[in-house]
This record gives sequence, C-alpha cells and structure tokens, in this order.
Amino acid sequence: MVWRALPFLLVLLIAASTYAESGLKEASHGGGGGADFRTTPKNILFSSVGGGASHNSWIIRILDQLHKRGHNVFFASTDTELKFTNVYPHIKTSSIGPSHYKKMPPITHKLRWPVSFDAPKVYKENNMREYDTNYNALQEIIKNESIDVVLCDHVSFGCQQVVKDSKLPLIITLVINDADDADAPYINLNPIARMSDGTTENMSYARRFYDAFIWRAQLLWHLDFAPWPVSLGINNNRWEDALKLVNNVYGLEPPRPMGPLVELVGPIYSDDITSSPGKLDPGLEQFLDEREKVVYVAFGQFVKPTTIEVSTRVLLMLLENYEAGGLDGFIWSATLGTPLPDHVTTSSGTQYHLNTTEFLNVGRIVPWAPQKAILRHPSTVTFVTHGGASSVYEAAYYGKRMLFAAFFGDMISNSLHFERTAGGVWFVLPEADAKTMITSLAKVLKDEKGIMQQAMQRLQAIVQIHVQHSLVRATDLVEEVAFTADKDGKLPHRRDIARNLSFLKRHNYDLYLGLFVLVAACIMLPYRLVVFLKEHLRIKKKIE
Repeated sequence: MVWRALPFLLVLLIAASTYAESGLKEASHGGGGGADFRTTPKNILFSSVGGGASHNSWIIRILDQLHKRGHNVFFASTDTELKFTNVYPHIKTSSIGPSHYKKMPPITHKLRWPVSFDAPKVYKENNMREYDTNYNALQEIIKNESIDVVLCDHVSFGCQQVVKDSKLPLIITLVINDADDADAPYINLNPIARMSDGTTENMSYARRFYDAFIWRAQLLWHLDFAPWPVSLGINNNRWEDALKLVNNVYGLEPPRPMGPLVELVGPIYSDDITSSPGKLDPGLEQFLDEREKVVYVAFGQFVKPTTIEVSTRVLLMLLENYEAGGLDGFIWSATLGTPLPDHVTTSSGTQYHLNTTEFLNVGRIVPWAPQKAILRHPSTVTFVTHGGASSVYEAAYYGKRMLFAAFFGDMISNSLHFERTAGGVWFVLPEADAKTMITSLAKVLKDEKGIMQQAMQRLQAIVQIHVQHSLVRATDLVEEVAFTADKDGKLPHRRDIARNLSFLKRHNYDLYLGLFVLVAACIMLPYRLVVFLKEHLRIKKKIE
C-alpha cells in the first residue's frame, strides 16, 4: 500500500517545490504577479573629458553592471580616455574630441597659500578648451542614441550643460564631495584651496577671512569678472537637480550633513579588488617572497619626477633606509619617461649602479607593476604614493601604511588628512631635500607605538565593509534616476523640502520672530499699563 502511494507523494513534492520557487522569484521581483519595474531597457551615457582612472574606471564598472541588468550603455570621452572601455566591448564608445589638458600650472601654485591665480586661470583654460566640440558631439550622441540618462564627470562642463539644455536626468560623478548641497559653513570657501584644506578646522582666522572674501574678489578680477566665458552660457545651477555620486567614504571624506541628492557610494575600485587582485610575475613574486620589509613606490599615471636630481633623492631615501635596516628591499614603478641616474652614492660612501646585480638585490625599478598584487603581499609594509584616490583606496583595503609625495588636487587633501589622523606622513616631492625624505620614510617604517598601523587597520575595516556593496549601491542609484525622473529630468522624491519653503520658514525664523513679538508684548503691555496708571493717579491727585 505504501509503495503505491510513493508516486503520488513524489508528484506532490515536485509541485510544492515548483510553487515555492515561483513564489521566491515573485518575491525577489517585488510581488505583484512577478511584475518588474524594468519594463523597457534604458539608454545610459557616461561622459568625461580627462582625469584618468579616478575619473573614469569606477563609472565604467557601473556601466558594466547596468549592461548586466539589461540596459544599453554608452561612453563618450576625449581621445585619451577611451582606453578605459577596452575590456568592455559591450559598452559603445565614442570620441568627443582631443584631450583638454595641454598644460598644468606649476606644482607650487597648488600648494602655496595664498593660492596663485595662475592655477585657476589654467584650470579655466583647460576646462573650456574644446567646449563647443564636446557640446556638439554629445548633443548628436544623445539625439542619435535616444539617451535616457546621462552621467557627467564633475569637470565635464560641456556634458553638464547639454544635459541641462536637453532636460534629461543628470548624474554628477565625483571623487571629492564638492556638491553645493553637501556644503557647510565650516567647509573651505576657496574651491582651489579646498583641494588641500577641505574644512576650516585647521585654518587660522586670517586665512579663513582671506579665502571667504578677499580671494574671491581677486579671482573675479583675474578671470575678467566671469568664471566662465559669457558667450558659452554655462548655467551655474546645472548641478541643482542632479544626483551626485561620490566615490568616497567617511573615513576619507570630511563628515558633515548632506542633502538628499548626494550619495557616498565608495569605494568603487577600477576592477573587483575582492576577487581579482592581479597577478605577480615570477621575478617580482620571488623578490617579495624572499623579503619581509619591502617598500613599494608609485606616483600614478600622470605624475613623476621631472629631473634626475629628484629621482636621485627618491633613490637616496630608499637606499639610506635600506642601509639603516628599516627595509630589506623596494619596488619602484617608474612610469616611462621617468629620468633616472646611472648611479647613486649614499652617505656611507656606497655607490649603487642601477644596472648591477648588487642594486637588483636591493631594489627593482620597473615601468609598470601590478599594484594591487604588490600591496596585497604580506612583505609589503609601506607604500610611497602620490596620494591619488585610487591608490589610497587600494592601500587602505590591504591596510598598508603610506608616505605621501603629493602633487595636486585631491592628492594634497588626502595627504593632509592622513597626517592629521596619524595615518601617514607627507612632503612635497619637488621641494623636499633628501634628509627630509629619508627621515619621513624612516618615521613611517618605524611607526613608533604602532599608531599609524592602527589608523590604517581602522580604515581597512571601513573600506572592506563598504566595498562589499558599493558597486551594487551605485548601480541601484543610477536605475533609480532612470526610472523615477520626471519629464524635466528632476527627482521630485529627492527634492529637499527646504526648497519649497520661504527663507524665514526654512530656518524657523518666523517662529523666533513670533516669540520675540510675544515676549516684547508681555513686557511692554504691563509696562505701558503701569505708566498709564501712574499718569492717571498723578492727574487724579492734581485735580484733588
């Protein structure tokens, strides 16, 4: 009897399993009979004008995720940036013209206070170069590809303006949170100096006053009373209704209140650091395996020592610390074109020729190195870096102490942040003498009381926690914009209520005004009553 019932029971089990599976699928799509909000795929474009990996690669990964969700994705940039989609053939890539960046202001202009006006003038010149070409090219792409949503790099002004003019949903991508709706009274009001000192916490009263009032007036004079050419008609409120995606995280970004249109989505790496840390070639792997205290040196894609004298100081810094026992080897990823000396002589009188076996036993100088794989190796103890966002995130993920040789932009603010939070030391590479560099590296290597390593372990926890879902979170936000923006490209559900209120009501000043009137009335009425009664009694007495 039992055997006869088995086929029937088996059918019931299969039916129950199928029903449960369909229920799970329905639940995963939000119920409603399996309905999905992704009724039609969206055409999503990202555009930039430069900036290298920190301005491009993390957004390219977002585009890749959007493609996996069924959307059509596009990348439009200047010729120098198109390489970032080489490994993503499904991202349709278009050139919008040559690179904007023909020259950069001298490094000292970025580090000195008061800030030289040469720096903002050159920034303006670079950012406005090819503006019309970019604008027209993007206008054609948006029209021909029926683009629904556009992500613009924060310095891609042509992109931002064409999207504003087209009334499309706009997303601004940033590494430093420069959004107006994340501003606060204690945020540095000098947009150039902000890259070094993001807040006024460590600024003197004199500098705060100068940056807030005098510098701005001087800047208008130097920029001919217009930050942008009037003929371009650039809308200064172009970010007002845009969602801002910031590839950063508290721990690196100064904490302060943010508006509903600002999202910290970092850290998003150039590739999946959790599953693809890169691979060491056999030579470098053996070099690291045979040592315990290796220093890794890399200054990013765009900056490098410009003279043999500067490169010699870098090598002296490394070799002097090697002879002192602070390190037992180093790897320097010196990009092509880095000028190198034939030999270096240390204070001990030892002469190291760069092409000899003796030198190769101490250090390796290579034109390119798998940075994440080197930082991941347990023998790597310190990273000498320019302080770019991508490099800082990678070092933080693996908990490596850093020595900063900053050049410009967020490199300076990152360097200062780590120095002030006891997470690192920094110097200005073109200006620091050999002694300063040697002492700075020795300080990081020694790490008295382990304070720097503790700071890095705390940051390591922060980035490893957030990186688990950062890419998914950023992709979700792009889809939110794509499917919820109104006909004018705005996000009504994220519109700050404050924008609907008068100035008085927004700050509750009307309540305080009412309270003041009430208190004044409570004081004045009895006073007037007493005065009236006194006068009445005086008159009455006089009559009597």
